[in-house]
Amino acid sequence: MKTVMVLYALCLGSLWAGEPQFGSIDYTTPREYLGWPESLGDRGAIQKQASQLKADSDRETIRNVLNWMKRNLKHDSQRAYAWRNYDDVLREKAFGGCADQGIVCGVLLKGAGIPAVWVKTMDVDWIWDFKKGRPFPSWSGHVFLEVWVDQRWMLLDPGGEVLYEDYRPPARILPGNRFAYDKGNDPMAMVMSLQWDAWKSQTEAYFRALDESLLPVDPAGGTDVNPVAWVAGNSPYYQTMTQMAAEAGLAVRKSFNTDYDTCLPQARGHVLLVETHNGAPIVPLDVLDKHFPGSAVGLQRADGMVCLAGTTIVFVDFSKPLQKLRLGDGGKKGPANPSGAANGSQP
Repeated sequence: MKTVMVLYALCLGSLWAGEPQFGSIDYTTPREYLGWPESLGDRGAIQKQASQLKADSDRETIRNVLNWMKRNLKHDSQRAYAWRNYDDVLREKAFGGCADQGIVCGVLLKGAGIPAVWVKTMDVDWIWDFKKGRPFPSWSGHVFLEVWVDQRWMLLDPGGEVLYEDYRPPARILPGNRFAYDKGNDPMAMVMSLQWDAWKSQTEAYFRALDESLLPVDPAGGTDVNPVAWVAGNSPYYQTMTQMAAEAGLAVRKSFNTDYDTCLPQARGHVLLVETHNGAPIVPLDVLDKHFPGSAVGLQRADGMVCLAGTTIVFVDFSKPLQKLRLGDGGKKGPANPSGAANGSQP
């Protein structure tokens, strides 16, 4: 019987793909959201664990649930793309992402007597990139919970372990600049990212038709009044490059030394300063070439600069100034101890 119900819910989720229900919750009857469908896990096991975490106050109960999850579950991103309920997560002692993490938290809170509603969101930046046809590195969303605490609805971020008290359910823009677009009491029927292909299909259909007036201003749609620079470098070199950019009249928008596939596209059409040593940039050349084909040409030029389709890349080679410090006039080596300090001391 359980298998039949799961298959039915999966089919129902596919039928509902493209039809998220943001306004489906009756907030005047919170006790309606104490129950949960069988598809989310063994009711007896959930109820038993929840009873052990229930405290004298709802806030303490929430703290107990989150702390218990933190102690007993680890994050495994490889498990994020297939349906997993409470039973699966507990058996494997790992959650794949915010969706199954939110499922576990939600059913435990319900089992402990706290009404809860699941809330699906997508990052506003992702929505604008999708609607404008811009490339995006990943599908970027998040799952929150609305919880009935102290006789009012609050917003809980299970992953961030944050309870937002100053919250109103009609709000569409949630913490982290995320747009709420679906709410419900059955994550399987809602089509979470755990149902990867169906979720992507639903998400595409929904946001393709979304009225843009519901969104904040597109941050990538603005035009910088002054030239802007991105800085790829480690400390202390990125500080030096930031100062160099400022002296050249550039405003540094971001400095980074990881997350290249996210940050490099943002520098497109601007100035990109790249920390380099002896002709080797800190950004792997294959990664740089993927985003800026032909950029390696700049490494062969005396000024370290190359312009590609509106993007100016400057390889700032810090070995060159150091070499100059070690050489005297005419390329001859300077004195071994130019400061006159005694051997073994710092000049």
